[in-house]
Amino acid sequence: MFNRQKAVLHLVELAGGTIDRLVLTKWAFLVRRETESRGGGSFYDFVPYHYGPFSFGLYHEAAKLVAQGYLRETDSGWGRGPASAPLPEPDLQNELKRLTDRLRRLSVEALLDYVYERYPRFTINSQRRRLATRPTASLAVYTAGYEGLCIDGFLDLLTRTGITHVIDVRRNPVARRYGFHRSTLARLLERLGLQYSHVPALGIASEQRRRLETAQDYQALFQDYEGTTLQTETVAIGTVANWVTRSPSVLICRETDPHCCHRGRLADPVSRITGLPVVHLG
Repeated sequence: MFNRQKAVLHLVELAGGTIDRLVLTKWAFLVRRETESRGGGSFYDFVPYHYGPFSFGLYHEAAKLVAQGYLRETDSGWGRGPASAPLPEPDLQNELKRLTDRLRRLSVEALLDYVYERYPRFTINSQRRRLATRPTASLAVYTAGYEGLCIDGFLDLLTRTGITHVIDVRRNPVARRYGFHRSTLARLLERLGLQYSHVPALGIASEQRRRLETAQDYQALFQDYEGTTLQTETVAIGTVANWVTRSPSVLICRETDPHCCHRGRLADPVSRITGLPVVHLG
């Protein structure tokens, strides 16, 4: 079990065995923001949503914890399940107790007020009260890779940058990590008011990516990509160029380093067509 899941289960215990979904989400957000450890290196990230900071990943994993018997569903949230929950590390236990000792006295409305006023950026999509406006990026040829990020961290990168259109240039947009499979990603982006488009013609087939071990291997792959796909898929490139001139758009793929990803090569002809600069996010 991940440490972050142990932390969530311990928060339920510290709440008395049952907790409102909204309260747990805000407590977890404050673990991330207001404890020394920030919940640990792989703790949940958060994105602006209907009632401030929200974690799609937390809800996804909570459903798994219910299925495993560690949690149970209640009318308004989650409760202690029949399975015995493992404890987080002692230092994190102490941090969680100190935080919840401070937060337990707050009503739901007071907790929301605290989070909203202290972290106004996360109210940009709120249905309750907005204390900040949604940013809009300047037009450019943005690119981003999701490698090493959870879905909420990636979505937060896009929203705080001011991206409104995600252009997926993976040939096969499947992923083991939650949130990055095409259908899931498109659904989550829609919930945040962002557009999703998939352009498989501009991707690289999986079999061509096998046995990439050296810089020379990558160089040969991308030279082939420039000599084939970027020469033949002019209509698709033109479509992408049109999109990036209409709204702040980002070309996405998996790799963190754009120099190890074909999106870095694709961005160049799009930049030439549009006259816009290339900006690599992250």
